[in-house]
Amino acid sequence: MSRLVELRNCRRVYDNGRIIALDDVSFSVARGDFIGITGPSGSGKSTLLDVLCGLEEPSVGEVLFDGEVVRGRADWARLRAERIGFVFQSFYLIPSLTVAENIEIAMLWQGVSARDRRDRVAQLLERLGLSARGRQHPLQLSGGERQRVAIARALANRPTLIVADEPTGSLDSRSSADIINLLEELQHGGEITVVIVTHDKEIAARCDRRVELVDGRIVSDLRGPIPAVPTEVCA
Repeated sequence: MSRLVELRNCRRVYDNGRIIALDDVSFSVARGDFIGITGPSGSGKSTLLDVLCGLEEPSVGEVLFDGEVVRGRADWARLRAERIGFVFQSFYLIPSLTVAENIEIAMLWQGVSARDRRDRVAQLLERLGLSARGRQHPLQLSGGERQRVAIARALANRPTLIVADEPTGSLDSRSSADIINLLEELQHGGEITVVIVTHDKEIAARCDRRVELVDGRIVSDLRGPIPAVPTEVCA
């Protein structure tokens, strides 16, 4: 699989170098990956995700998207608008807007006609099981439904990459499973590449690839299913 995003020797420091969030990290995301990023609190998971999509620029090193080095806020802003969708733990929906309007807003600055925006919103609402919720407001929905709206908004501009920072952190176990099932369905359908930051071991186990950070460094990068632990055979 070809590389979609690549970090080369990236270091991210704060407070004049006293805090090292990422320490010489080299890491690539292939097209079609479903990656879970794990690690203890403060290990650099969210910083890695932020550098991966240009919300933070590395103090040292470089980031490539589709083989091209990306530098500067303008280039990253364009990439995020056209190629990257975001899903967060807190949803970040606008409570004064309807569900349909929250999805449509992602397309307002992309030159999409009003008719095409409405058609795209209708498609996403149907696909994500929200057809009956389009005229409602976020606070009228359950947590799982709000996260589905957030995913629909992330998909509005047909991104290549979805990045999700603890997308199930505020959901119950059933809603969490529904959200991961949805992301898996989208990725397995060949539509998107998914990178998830999670502290949930069960979610990480469902990812095709698992990257673990400790103290700003990648300590393991495993692909494939987690092998089952053999049970003791009784005589």
